[in-house]
Amino acid sequence: MPSRKIYLTSLTLLLASLFLQGCIFASFPTFGGPRPNFEEKVISGKDKDKILVIPIEGVITDENRESSFFGGSAESPVARIKETLKFAESDPEIKGVLLKINSPGGTVTASDIIYQEILRFKERKKIPVFSVFMDTAASGAYYIAMSSDAIGAHPTTVTGSIGVIMQGFNVKEGMDKLGIKDQSITSGANKAIGSPFSEQSPEQRRILQSIVDNLYDRFFQIVKLGRPNVSEARLKEICDGRIFTAQQAKKEGMIDYIGYFDDIQIQLMLHPNYLGNRRGNPKLITYQRGSGRVDNIYLANESGNRPSMLGGMDKLFNSNSNARFYYLWDL
Repeated sequence: MPSRKIYLTSLTLLLASLFLQGCIFASFPTFGGPRPNFEEKVISGKDKDKILVIPIEGVITDENRESSFFGGSAESPVARIKETLKFAESDPEIKGVLLKINSPGGTVTASDIIYQEILRFKERKKIPVFSVFMDTAASGAYYIAMSSDAIGAHPTTVTGSIGVIMQGFNVKEGMDKLGIKDQSITSGANKAIGSPFSEQSPEQRRILQSIVDNLYDRFFQIVKLGRPNVSEARLKEICDGRIFTAQQAKKEGMIDYIGYFDDIQIQLMLHPNYLGNRRGNPKLITYQRGSGRVDNIYLANESGNRPSMLGGMDKLFNSNSNARFYYLWDL
């Protein structure tokens, strides 16, 4: 009898374990996946004209995001913003766009794609696009903001971090102590460049540094283009990865306004490209999936933007993140 109890107990634990794993890793499209169309949500205002709020939040990437406890996925920021701009372009009543940015940055390519998509949208639509910085608008998020006509920040915003980082770990010394050896076979001395299982050679470090420098130069040129009133000499001094408070950024010419969302909305409405230069009471709108209510601007969030259940440990164990270059402020 005791052996049968032990068997039943073990079987119960095994089934429970499998069930819990299923909850964590299984994908249920009903809970998360994208729906075919956006729904327009009115936040405030009553006039015919509209100002569209586009949230850009979290780490900027072209990968889909986990959207619920049960798995599933939502569009990547790149896909969602491209689709949002396409949707907005067909609405003649949209007279301006506010990019509501709260992000530490992200991958180099994702940041650049969004920047280019906004520039093309502005060229076709001929309406002003302003950026509004919330808590954080750093690195790749600042890169994206260079596509806007003007930048406003809350008094408590942290911004800047203009630079490039390639993140990585080296575990060779620990592996040596455990008697574990890397047996990778490569076609050339630099094929495994950046591998965490071997020490970098001086040549490999030079190669990686040259890529970082090249990507930084692109970032610098984008900032130079987006901040024409700041001298190149001063930009070279302050575009060294440092972060700024809103007050510091305003003093250096890295942003244009300090205020709250309503203040920056009014500045957008005064922009020469805002049709008729009329103030009025335009509708402030956002696009969302599903039927949830949006009662105020601070509820205009990207769908599917959930914190990781692993509390950052997913970065450490995500093998795909090891060989990427980032425009990212990451503590």
